[in-house]
Amino acid sequence: MALKFRRPALPIQWLIPLLVINLFIINLGLSIASYPATKLMQDIICKHHLGLTFDDLLPESQCHDRAVQRELNIVAIGAAVSATIAGALVSLPLGMLSDRIGRVPILALSILSLFLSESYSLFICWRWRQIPLRAIWGSGAIILLGGGQGVAEAMVFTSISDVIPESKRATCFQWVVAAVLSANLFGPVIARPLTDISIWRPLCISLALVAIGGIILVTLMPETLHSRDSPAQIGEDTPIIHSNNHHHNDDDDDDDDTASQTPVASTKSTLKALLRRPAVYLLPGAILTMPVVSTQHGILMRLMPIQFDWPLSRAALLLSLNAAVTLLTLLAILPLASYALYRKTSISALQRDRILARASVILFVLGSFFLMMVSKASLIIIGVVLSGLGSGVPTLCRTLLVALVGKHKTGMRADYWSAL
Repeated sequence: MALKFRRPALPIQWLIPLLVINLFIINLGLSIASYPATKLMQDIICKHHLGLTFDDLLPESQCHDRAVQRELNIVAIGAAVSATIAGALVSLPLGMLSDRIGRVPILALSILSLFLSESYSLFICWRWRQIPLRAIWGSGAIILLGGGQGVAEAMVFTSISDVIPESKRATCFQWVVAAVLSANLFGPVIARPLTDISIWRPLCISLALVAIGGIILVTLMPETLHSRDSPAQIGEDTPIIHSNNHHHNDDDDDDDDTASQTPVASTKSTLKALLRRPAVYLLPGAILTMPVVSTQHGILMRLMPIQFDWPLSRAALLLSLNAAVTLLTLLAILPLASYALYRKTSISALQRDRILARASVILFVLGSFFLMMVSKASLIIIGVVLSGLGSGVPTLCRTLLVALVGKHKTGMRADYWSAL
Protein backbone atom coordinates (compact mmCIF):
# COMPACT_ATOMS: atom_id res chain seq x y z
CA MET A 1 0.00 0.00 0.00
CA ALA A 2 1.45 3.33 -1.03
CA LEU A 3 2.29 5.87 1.64
CA LYS A 4 0.10 8.93 1.34
CA PHE A 5 1.35 12.41 2.14
CA ARG A 6 -0.42 15.70 1.88
CA ARG A 7 1.40 17.44 -0.93
CA PRO A 8 0.36 19.41 -4.03
CA ALA A 9 0.97 16.58 -6.49
CA LEU A 10 0.28 17.36 -10.14
CA PRO A 11 -2.13 15.31 -12.29
CA ILE A 12 -0.48 12.23 -13.69
CA GLN A 13 -0.74 13.64 -17.23
CA TRP A 14 2.05 16.06 -16.22
CA LEU A 15 4.44 13.32 -15.12
CA ILE A 16 6.76 13.41 -18.14
CA PRO A 17 7.14 17.24 -18.29
CA LEU A 18 7.75 17.28 -14.52
CA LEU A 19 10.41 14.58 -14.78
CA VAL A 20 12.12 16.20 -17.76
CA ILE A 21 12.35 19.66 -16.16
CA ASN A 22 13.49 18.58 -12.71
CA LEU A 23 15.87 15.87 -13.89
CA PHE A 24 17.45 18.56 -16.05
CA ILE A 25 17.87 20.78 -12.98
CA ILE A 26 19.31 17.99 -10.81
CA ASN A 27 21.71 16.73 -13.45
CA LEU A 28 22.74 20.26 -14.38
CA GLY A 29 23.87 20.59 -10.78
CA LEU A 30 25.81 17.33 -10.95
CA SER A 31 27.32 18.27 -14.31
CA ILE A 32 28.39 21.72 -13.15
CA ALA A 33 30.31 20.10 -10.29
CA SER A 34 32.27 17.63 -12.44
CA TYR A 35 35.00 19.94 -13.76
CA PRO A 36 35.60 22.06 -10.61
CA ALA A 37 35.51 18.97 -8.37
CA THR A 38 38.23 17.29 -10.45
CA LYS A 39 40.24 20.51 -10.50
CA LEU A 40 39.88 20.94 -6.73
CA MET A 41 40.88 17.36 -5.91
CA GLN A 42 43.88 17.61 -8.22
CA ASP A 43 44.91 20.85 -6.53
CA ILE A 44 44.58 19.35 -3.04
CA ILE A 45 46.65 16.30 -3.97
CA CYS A 46 49.25 18.51 -5.62
CA LYS A 47 49.55 20.70 -2.50
CA HIS A 48 49.97 17.64 -0.30
CA HIS A 49 52.64 16.37 -2.68
CA LEU A 50 54.51 19.70 -2.62
CA GLY A 51 53.96 20.33 1.08
CA LEU A 52 51.91 23.50 0.56
CA THR A 53 49.03 24.73 2.75
CA PHE A 54 47.71 27.97 1.21
CA ASP A 55 44.22 28.28 -0.29
CA ASP A 56 44.96 29.73 -3.74
CA LEU A 57 44.83 27.26 -6.61
CA LEU A 58 48.08 26.12 -8.17
CA PRO A 59 48.60 26.32 -11.94
CA GLU A 60 47.48 23.06 -13.53
CA SER A 61 50.88 22.65 -15.19
CA GLN A 62 52.42 22.08 -11.75
CA CYS A 63 50.04 19.19 -11.05
CA HIS A 64 50.81 16.90 -14.00
CA ASP A 65 53.34 14.94 -11.99
CA ARG A 66 52.87 11.17 -12.27
CA ALA A 67 52.46 10.73 -8.50
CA VAL A 68 49.76 13.41 -8.37
CA GLN A 69 47.81 11.90 -11.25
CA ARG A 70 48.12 8.40 -9.80
CA GLU A 71 46.65 9.57 -6.50
CA LEU A 72 43.90 11.49 -8.32
CA ASN A 73 42.93 8.31 -10.17
CA ILE A 74 42.93 6.32 -6.93
CA VAL A 75 40.68 8.85 -5.19
CA ALA A 76 38.27 9.24 -8.13
CA ILE A 77 37.97 5.54 -8.95
CA GLY A 78 37.70 4.61 -5.27
CA ALA A 79 34.82 7.04 -4.79
CA ALA A 80 33.06 5.70 -7.89
CA VAL A 81 33.48 2.07 -6.78
CA SER A 82 32.25 2.90 -3.28
CA ALA A 83 29.11 4.58 -4.61
CA THR A 84 28.47 1.76 -7.11
CA ILE A 85 28.77 -0.99 -4.50
CA ALA A 86 26.55 0.88 -2.05
CA GLY A 87 23.90 1.46 -4.70
CA ALA A 88 24.00 -2.18 -5.77
CA LEU A 89 23.53 -3.40 -2.18
CA VAL A 90 20.32 -1.46 -1.60
CA SER A 91 18.81 -1.31 -5.09
CA LEU A 92 16.75 -4.51 -4.93
CA PRO A 93 15.49 -3.99 -1.35
CA LEU A 94 14.46 -0.44 -2.20
CA GLY A 95 12.82 -1.63 -5.41
CA MET A 96 10.81 -4.18 -3.44
CA LEU A 97 9.90 -1.50 -0.89
CA SER A 98 8.68 0.83 -3.63
CA ASP A 99 6.15 -1.84 -4.64
CA ARG A 100 4.79 -1.60 -1.11
CA ILE A 101 4.94 2.08 -0.16
CA GLY A 102 5.19 3.80 -3.55
CA ARG A 103 7.72 5.27 -5.96
CA VAL A 104 7.85 8.81 -4.59
CA PRO A 105 9.11 7.96 -1.06
CA ILE A 106 11.95 5.85 -2.47
CA LEU A 107 12.77 8.56 -5.02
CA ALA A 108 12.93 11.06 -2.17
CA LEU A 109 15.34 8.83 -0.25
CA SER A 110 17.57 8.34 -3.29
CA ILE A 111 17.80 12.07 -4.02
CA LEU A 112 18.47 12.79 -0.34
CA SER A 113 21.29 10.24 -0.27
CA LEU A 114 22.74 11.77 -3.43
CA PHE A 115 22.61 15.28 -1.94
CA LEU A 116 24.18 14.18 1.37
CA SER A 117 26.89 12.22 -0.45
CA GLU A 118 27.84 15.25 -2.55
CA SER A 119 27.79 17.45 0.56
CA TYR A 120 30.07 15.02 2.39
CA SER A 121 32.58 15.02 -0.48
CA LEU A 122 32.66 18.82 -0.52
CA PHE A 123 33.17 18.87 3.25
CA ILE A 124 36.20 16.58 2.88
CA CYS A 125 37.64 18.90 0.22
CA TRP A 126 36.94 21.95 2.40
CA ARG A 127 38.79 20.40 5.36
CA TRP A 128 41.61 19.05 3.23
CA ARG A 129 44.31 20.10 5.70
CA GLN A 130 42.82 18.01 8.51
CA ILE A 131 41.14 15.12 6.65
CA PRO A 132 42.81 12.83 4.06
CA LEU A 133 41.23 13.16 0.64
CA ARG A 134 40.71 9.39 0.45
CA ALA A 135 38.02 9.85 3.11
CA ILE A 136 35.81 10.72 0.12
CA TRP A 137 35.46 6.97 -0.30
CA GLY A 138 33.14 7.11 2.72
CA SER A 139 30.51 8.80 0.58
CA GLY A 140 29.38 5.32 -0.42
CA ALA A 141 28.13 4.72 3.14
CA ILE A 142 25.72 7.64 2.72
CA ILE A 143 24.46 6.18 -0.56
CA LEU A 144 23.21 3.21 1.50
CA LEU A 145 20.48 5.51 2.79
CA GLY A 146 18.66 5.66 -0.53
CA GLY A 147 20.74 4.18 -3.33
CA GLY A 148 21.81 7.48 -4.88
CA GLN A 149 21.59 8.16 -8.58
CA GLY A 150 21.05 4.54 -9.61
CA VAL A 151 17.93 4.02 -7.52
CA ALA A 152 16.61 7.47 -8.49
CA GLU A 153 16.96 6.45 -12.13
CA ALA A 154 15.21 3.14 -11.41
CA MET A 155 12.27 4.92 -9.77
CA VAL A 156 11.96 7.31 -12.70
CA PHE A 157 11.88 4.50 -15.26
CA THR A 158 9.55 2.47 -13.05
CA SER A 159 7.10 5.37 -12.80
CA ILE A 160 7.16 5.82 -16.56
CA SER A 161 6.59 2.10 -17.09
CA ASP A 162 3.63 2.26 -14.69
CA VAL A 163 1.69 4.78 -16.75
CA ILE A 164 3.00 4.99 -20.31
CA PRO A 165 1.78 2.72 -23.16
CA GLU A 166 4.36 0.39 -24.67
CA SER A 167 4.06 2.17 -28.02
CA LYS A 168 5.17 5.45 -26.42
CA ARG A 169 7.51 4.13 -23.76
CA ALA A 170 10.76 4.26 -25.74
CA THR A 171 10.07 7.87 -26.73
CA CYS A 172 9.41 8.86 -23.12
CA PHE A 173 12.56 7.10 -21.96
CA GLN A 174 14.53 9.00 -24.58
CA TRP A 175 13.03 12.34 -23.52
CA VAL A 176 14.05 11.69 -19.93
CA VAL A 177 17.56 10.66 -20.97
CA ALA A 178 17.69 13.71 -23.25
CA ALA A 179 16.99 15.93 -20.24
CA VAL A 180 19.96 14.41 -18.46
CA LEU A 181 22.17 14.80 -21.51
CA SER A 182 21.12 18.40 -22.04
CA ALA A 183 22.33 19.09 -18.52
CA ASN A 184 25.61 17.35 -19.33
CA LEU A 185 25.90 19.54 -22.43
CA PHE A 186 25.52 22.84 -20.61
CA GLY A 187 27.14 21.92 -17.29
CA PRO A 188 30.82 22.16 -18.29
CA VAL A 189 30.16 25.34 -20.29
CA ILE A 190 28.55 27.01 -17.27
CA ALA A 191 31.14 25.68 -14.83
CA ARG A 192 34.16 27.20 -16.57
CA PRO A 193 33.41 30.94 -16.00
CA LEU A 194 32.10 30.20 -12.51
CA THR A 195 35.32 28.38 -11.64
CA ASP A 196 37.37 31.34 -12.85
CA ILE A 197 35.62 33.45 -10.19
CA SER A 198 35.93 30.91 -7.37
CA ILE A 199 36.41 27.15 -7.29
CA TRP A 200 33.71 26.90 -4.63
CA ARG A 201 31.03 28.88 -6.45
CA PRO A 202 30.04 26.18 -8.99
CA LEU A 203 30.23 23.52 -6.29
CA CYS A 204 27.80 25.40 -4.04
CA ILE A 205 25.51 26.14 -6.99
CA SER A 206 25.63 22.44 -7.82
CA LEU A 207 24.34 21.46 -4.37
CA ALA A 208 21.64 24.12 -4.56
CA LEU A 209 20.39 22.85 -7.93
CA VAL A 210 20.27 19.24 -6.70
CA ALA A 211 18.30 20.35 -3.64
CA ILE A 212 15.88 22.58 -5.59
CA GLY A 213 15.23 20.03 -8.33
CA GLY A 214 14.81 17.22 -5.82
CA ILE A 215 12.39 19.12 -3.58
CA ILE A 216 10.22 20.24 -6.50
CA LEU A 217 10.16 16.76 -8.03
CA VAL A 218 9.32 14.93 -4.81
CA THR A 219 6.70 17.52 -3.84
CA LEU A 220 4.83 17.65 -7.15
CA MET A 221 5.37 14.17 -8.61
CA PRO A 222 2.19 12.05 -8.70
CA GLU A 223 2.38 8.58 -7.21
CA THR A 224 2.16 5.98 -10.00
CA LEU A 225 2.15 2.76 -8.00
CA HIS A 226 -1.59 2.17 -8.40
CA SER A 227 -2.10 4.06 -11.66
CA ARG A 228 -2.04 0.76 -13.52
CA ASP A 229 -5.20 -0.20 -11.60
CA SER A 230 -7.09 2.94 -12.63
CA PRO A 231 -10.40 2.79 -14.56
CA ALA A 232 -10.65 2.17 -18.28
CA GLN A 233 -10.79 5.82 -19.33
CA ILE A 234 -7.03 5.51 -19.69
CA GLY A 235 -5.96 4.71 -23.22
CA GLU A 236 -3.40 5.21 -25.94
CA ASP A 237 -4.40 8.84 -26.39
CA THR A 238 -3.50 9.69 -22.79
CA PRO A 239 -0.12 9.43 -21.09
CA ILE A 240 -1.43 6.75 -18.73
CA ILE A 241 -1.71 3.05 -19.42
CA HIS A 242 -3.91 0.36 -18.02
CA SER A 243 -3.43 -3.34 -18.72
CA ASN A 244 -5.46 -4.61 -21.66
CA ASN A 245 -9.04 -5.23 -20.56
CA HIS A 246 -10.54 -6.30 -23.86
CA HIS A 247 -9.38 -9.86 -23.53
CA HIS A 248 -8.28 -12.28 -20.84
CA ASN A 249 -5.20 -14.44 -21.14
CA ASP A 250 -2.48 -16.10 -19.15
CA ASP A 251 -0.75 -12.79 -18.51
CA ASP A 252 -3.72 -11.63 -16.45
CA ASP A 253 -3.38 -14.72 -14.29
CA ASP A 254 0.35 -14.06 -13.99
CA ASP A 255 -0.40 -10.53 -12.86
CA ASP A 256 -2.64 -11.79 -10.07
CA ASP A 257 -0.02 -14.32 -9.03
CA THR A 258 2.74 -11.70 -9.05
CA ALA A 259 0.72 -9.27 -6.97
CA SER A 260 0.29 -11.91 -4.24
CA GLN A 261 3.96 -12.85 -4.11
CA THR A 262 6.06 -12.25 -1.01
CA PRO A 263 9.05 -9.88 -1.38
CA VAL A 264 11.49 -12.83 -1.53
CA ALA A 265 9.38 -14.65 -4.12
CA SER A 266 9.02 -11.44 -6.12
CA THR A 267 12.79 -10.98 -6.18
CA LYS A 268 13.31 -14.59 -7.29
CA SER A 269 10.74 -14.10 -10.05
CA THR A 270 12.48 -10.92 -11.11
CA LEU A 271 15.91 -12.53 -11.37
CA LYS A 272 14.47 -15.60 -13.10
CA ALA A 273 12.72 -13.42 -15.70
CA LEU A 274 15.83 -11.34 -16.31
CA LEU A 275 18.09 -14.37 -16.72
CA ARG A 276 15.79 -16.11 -19.19
CA ARG A 277 16.52 -15.87 -22.90
CA PRO A 278 16.23 -13.54 -24.77
CA ALA A 279 16.08 -11.00 -21.92
CA VAL A 280 19.51 -12.04 -20.63
CA TYR A 281 21.09 -10.88 -23.91
CA LEU A 282 19.86 -7.36 -23.23
CA LEU A 283 21.29 -7.10 -19.71
CA PRO A 284 24.82 -5.98 -20.71
CA GLY A 285 23.45 -3.13 -22.80
CA ALA A 286 20.96 -2.09 -20.13
CA ILE A 287 23.28 -2.41 -17.13
CA LEU A 288 26.83 -1.75 -18.30
CA THR A 289 26.51 1.02 -20.88
CA MET A 290 26.07 3.96 -18.51
CA PRO A 291 28.86 2.87 -16.10
CA VAL A 292 31.16 2.42 -19.11
CA VAL A 293 30.27 5.90 -20.36
CA SER A 294 30.89 7.41 -16.92
CA THR A 295 34.25 5.65 -16.71
CA GLN A 296 35.19 6.86 -20.20
CA HIS A 297 34.31 10.44 -19.26
CA GLY A 298 36.40 10.28 -16.10
CA ILE A 299 39.38 8.88 -18.00
CA LEU A 300 39.07 11.57 -20.68
CA MET A 301 39.02 14.31 -18.05
CA ARG A 302 42.24 13.02 -16.50
CA LEU A 303 43.99 11.76 -19.66
CA MET A 304 43.73 14.74 -22.00
CA PRO A 305 45.67 17.18 -19.78
CA ILE A 306 48.52 14.69 -19.45
CA GLN A 307 48.61 13.23 -22.96
CA PHE A 308 47.98 16.41 -24.95
CA ASP A 309 48.65 19.15 -22.39
CA TRP A 310 45.02 20.28 -22.46
CA PRO A 311 43.65 22.32 -19.55
CA LEU A 312 40.91 20.56 -17.60
CA SER A 313 38.36 23.10 -18.84
CA ARG A 314 39.10 22.11 -22.45
CA ALA A 315 38.95 18.40 -21.64
CA ALA A 316 35.53 18.99 -20.05
CA LEU A 317 34.27 20.28 -23.40
CA LEU A 318 34.65 16.74 -24.78
CA LEU A 319 31.90 15.75 -22.37
CA SER A 320 29.74 18.54 -23.77
CA LEU A 321 30.48 17.31 -27.30
CA ASN A 322 29.43 13.79 -26.37
CA ALA A 323 26.27 15.11 -24.73
CA ALA A 324 25.43 17.20 -27.81
CA VAL A 325 25.80 14.23 -30.18
CA THR A 326 23.86 12.00 -27.80
CA LEU A 327 21.09 14.57 -27.57
CA LEU A 328 20.89 14.80 -31.36
CA THR A 329 20.80 11.01 -31.56
CA LEU A 330 17.99 10.55 -29.06
CA LEU A 331 15.80 13.44 -30.16
CA ALA A 332 16.30 13.34 -33.93
CA ILE A 333 18.29 10.44 -35.40
CA LEU A 334 16.63 7.54 -33.56
CA PRO A 335 13.06 8.88 -33.89
CA LEU A 336 13.60 9.53 -37.61
CA ALA A 337 15.12 6.08 -38.09
CA SER A 338 12.20 4.50 -36.23
CA TYR A 339 9.71 6.48 -38.33
CA ALA A 340 11.47 5.43 -41.54
CA LEU A 341 11.27 1.77 -40.51
CA TYR A 342 7.60 2.26 -39.67
CA ARG A 343 6.82 3.76 -43.08
CA LYS A 344 9.00 1.48 -45.19
CA THR A 345 8.42 -1.85 -43.44
CA SER A 346 5.62 -3.73 -41.72
CA ILE A 347 7.64 -4.87 -38.71
CA SER A 348 6.36 -4.37 -35.16
CA ALA A 349 7.54 -1.68 -32.72
CA LEU A 350 9.48 -4.34 -30.82
CA GLN A 351 11.33 -5.40 -33.97
CA ARG A 352 12.10 -1.77 -34.81
CA ASP A 353 13.59 -1.22 -31.37
CA ARG A 354 15.64 -4.41 -31.77
CA ILE A 355 17.12 -3.20 -35.07
CA LEU A 356 17.93 0.22 -33.65
CA ALA A 357 19.49 -1.36 -30.55
CA ARG A 358 21.82 -3.50 -32.68
CA ALA A 359 22.89 -0.51 -34.78
CA SER A 360 23.49 1.53 -31.61
CA VAL A 361 25.64 -1.22 -30.10
CA ILE A 362 27.84 -1.31 -33.22
CA LEU A 363 28.36 2.47 -33.12
CA PHE A 364 29.03 2.49 -29.37
CA VAL A 365 31.62 -0.30 -29.59
CA LEU A 366 33.29 1.40 -32.57
CA GLY A 367 33.41 4.68 -30.65
CA SER A 368 34.93 2.95 -27.63
CA PHE A 369 37.58 1.45 -29.91
CA PHE A 370 38.54 4.91 -31.19
CA LEU A 371 38.74 6.21 -27.61
CA MET A 372 41.56 3.73 -27.04
CA MET A 373 43.59 5.44 -29.79
CA VAL A 374 45.35 7.82 -27.41
CA SER A 375 48.08 8.75 -29.90
CA LYS A 376 46.02 11.47 -31.60
CA ALA A 377 43.45 13.86 -30.18
CA SER A 378 41.49 13.74 -33.45
CA LEU A 379 40.91 9.98 -33.06
CA ILE A 380 39.64 10.51 -29.53
CA ILE A 381 37.24 13.19 -30.77
CA ILE A 382 35.96 10.77 -33.45
CA GLY A 383 35.48 8.19 -30.70
CA VAL A 384 33.50 10.67 -28.62
CA VAL A 385 31.20 11.38 -31.58
CA LEU A 386 30.68 7.70 -32.47
CA SER A 387 30.03 6.85 -28.84
CA GLY A 388 27.37 9.55 -28.78
CA LEU A 389 25.76 8.15 -31.92
CA GLY A 390 25.49 4.79 -30.14
CA SER A 391 23.97 6.29 -27.03
CA GLY A 392 20.57 4.73 -27.62
CA VAL A 393 21.81 1.38 -26.28
CA PRO A 394 20.61 1.63 -22.65
CA THR A 395 17.17 3.10 -23.36
CA LEU A 396 16.46 0.72 -26.24
CA CYS A 397 17.64 -2.31 -24.26
CA ARG A 398 15.54 -1.30 -21.29
CA THR A 399 12.51 -0.77 -23.49
CA LEU A 400 12.97 -4.25 -24.93
CA LEU A 401 13.38 -5.70 -21.44
CA VAL A 402 10.10 -4.17 -20.29
CA ALA A 403 8.35 -5.79 -23.24
CA LEU A 404 10.09 -9.16 -22.95
CA VAL A 405 9.83 -9.60 -19.18
CA GLY A 406 6.13 -8.84 -19.41
CA LYS A 407 4.34 -5.53 -19.24
CA HIS A 408 1.53 -7.10 -17.17
CA LYS A 409 3.85 -8.35 -14.42
CA THR A 410 3.54 -5.05 -12.61
CA GLY A 411 4.61 -6.42 -9.25
CA MET A 412 8.01 -7.20 -10.70
CA ARG A 413 8.51 -3.89 -12.43
CA ALA A 414 10.25 -1.93 -9.65
CA ASP A 415 12.34 -4.99 -8.79
CA TYR A 416 13.83 -5.37 -12.25
CA TRP A 417 14.31 -1.64 -12.78
CA SER A 418 16.23 -1.60 -9.49
CA ALA A 419 18.18 -4.65 -10.61
CA LEU A 420 19.20 -2.72 -13.71
